[in-house]
Amino acid sequence: MNTVFGYILIMVTMLPSGEIESEALDWFTNPYECVEIAHYHHENHDSPYGVGFTCIEDVYQIIEKDLDE
Repeated sequence: MNTVFGYILIMVTMLPSGEIESEALDWFTNPYECVEIAHYHHENHDSPYGVGFTCIEDVYQIIEKDLDE
């Protein structure tokens, strides 16, 4: 079983060599707020080609034995 604690806003850059670089920018409890800020960064920071902003889940895997304690 997995539990979502929040959402991480990341900036992803694809380099001409095909390599991918990423950087975590912020953390949110609300997925809609995270997506809203991702759109804001994309539209208002003159992102160069190959740069994108997205949100991923901050997930913790719960093991059944943890529930018994």
